[in-house]
Amino acid sequence: MRIAEIDLSEKSVVVHEFPDLFEYGVWGGRCLGLGLIARNSSVKDALDPDSPLVLAVGSLGGTGFPLGNRLTLVFRSPLTGTIAWAHTGGYAAYTLAALGYSALYITGRLDKLSAMVMTDDGISFVDVEGLRGLGAVETCAAVRLLAGDARVLAIGPAGEKQLPIATVVNDMGRSSGVRHGVGAVFGSKNLKAIVLRAKKPAQSPRNPTHYSQLMRRLKAKLDASPLLNLEKGLLAVHGTAVAAEALGSNEAIPVKNYTITTTEKYPLVGGRKMSETVLVRRMTCSYCPVSCRRETIAYGVRGEGPDYAQISSLGTNCMIFDLAQISYMTQLCYEVGVDPIEMGNTLAVYADISERGLAEKKLEWGDFEMMCRLIHETGHGGELGVILGQGAAYTARHYGAEELAPSVKNISIQNADPRAEKAWGVINAVENYGAGCHIWVYPNLIQSFRKIGIQTIFDNDASEEIIATCIYRKQCEVAALDSLGVCAFSRLVFDIRDYLDGFDAVYGKEVADVFLEVGENVLRLERYLNNLYGVSDAGYMLPRKFTEEPLPTGKHRGKVCNVEEILRHYRRVRPSADVSGFINRFPKLG
Repeated sequence: MRIAEIDLSEKSVVVHEFPDLFEYGVWGGRCLGLGLIARNSSVKDALDPDSPLVLAVGSLGGTGFPLGNRLTLVFRSPLTGTIAWAHTGGYAAYTLAALGYSALYITGRLDKLSAMVMTDDGISFVDVEGLRGLGAVETCAAVRLLAGDARVLAIGPAGEKQLPIATVVNDMGRSSGVRHGVGAVFGSKNLKAIVLRAKKPAQSPRNPTHYSQLMRRLKAKLDASPLLNLEKGLLAVHGTAVAAEALGSNEAIPVKNYTITTTEKYPLVGGRKMSETVLVRRMTCSYCPVSCRRETIAYGVRGEGPDYAQISSLGTNCMIFDLAQISYMTQLCYEVGVDPIEMGNTLAVYADISERGLAEKKLEWGDFEMMCRLIHETGHGGELGVILGQGAAYTARHYGAEELAPSVKNISIQNADPRAEKAWGVINAVENYGAGCHIWVYPNLIQSFRKIGIQTIFDNDASEEIIATCIYRKQCEVAALDSLGVCAFSRLVFDIRDYLDGFDAVYGKEVADVFLEVGENVLRLERYLNNLYGVSDAGYMLPRKFTEEPLPTGKHRGKVCNVEEILRHYRRVRPSADVSGFINRFPKLG
């Protein structure tokens, strides 16, 4: 395990070597990032330059394991105040692994706006003041002109201004799932970009015979999947936007700031429609045989996305049902460097506020041109943009309409309405970083997905106690997968034994089944850090719009998301915040 401890204020880099402790539950990605912060930092405000930012590769990331391509960023969120993590795909994790690093532990602040450049020769810092104010995607392009074939993580003007909804763009336009304001954390450190360039490949497997056997086994599973088969799989061929069709037909899709879940227009924003209209080509991440990423073109702008997350926030929730418009708005969010999910839900809240006569500057539902202007104004810090750049919950509070925000811990729910999908409400209520869950990370909680062949992990007649236990176990499972650095899609076809066999194939180490134990320890670390930050999880709760306001139309008419009984059982099975039994296993830096 090789970790670079980077002090930006001093422009110093100390490289530490530690033994791998996979068998003791010290995995990479989310687990390692949390452990490093818990072991090495004191309590700091999210945007204090000395508040650490960790970039971590999962234990199976960059190893050739199928779909093992997630880079995890761990930090204290300026949006929620909690500990938070964000994942991004593409090729950055592979390149960081090829450079020989398991993680980067970054503190301090550069004296000028700079890029941190990592190559086989070491780590250096380059003054990029000339790029100040440049969009995130444009920054990626400009840096690659200078650095050559490199992977770039960059912020736009929103990150420079340290807006709480600022994001980081990777691979010229990949920021889906990068929420919680990590772009503002980059900005607080005067870090415009991180540039990764490796000439040599990542490590070769230590057990090549087992590796070859495992790869054949996993390929057969992927080929047999009706969802992930490269040529025929639903998710592979039509992308994550197929969720719009599943949720729309089950009347569970967010519409008009989560006031209704019914619309006959949902096929217009689905995956099949995208394949027929704005799609240019399918894209992939390192070691991924699925190719769910989409490159689209709209209004002359070509770029990545939208994923379903952007479709449901910038699209249906804002009453926009034109994929070209949603694609363009997604690219605009990437360019100015704001999280398109929080931006979309914030626009929906503001349109709701406008409809109620609470705002002077009006925004009509579905007003594409006005929404584009507001995205631009948000990224560049205009008068109204400064408000919207704080997120949906803040915007609602600012106009005296707190009840309109679909947020938990100050971050908005995405993808589905909890009144139509109760388990979705529960997981968003109990996640330690607030309501930032992605529906494709928890597909087995979504009843609407039965329409596309994904079964829920509990039956329709399951008791609240069983549902609570299933959700908790799934939470642990996801935390473990995040620590391996594998895409959540892999769990649709792989079993836990497949991942554990990956350790033997890649590292030549047999690892016992500590899968759920690792996941549980991750949840403990998060609660431990949140307690240090003064963030209480004693009162898990959803917004009243979901728990008290019944849906007014459709097959779910009259439903609210009453989760109190499930939460009561959940509190009994969740872990404590006691980390004394394992925190010292993580590396001590300095």
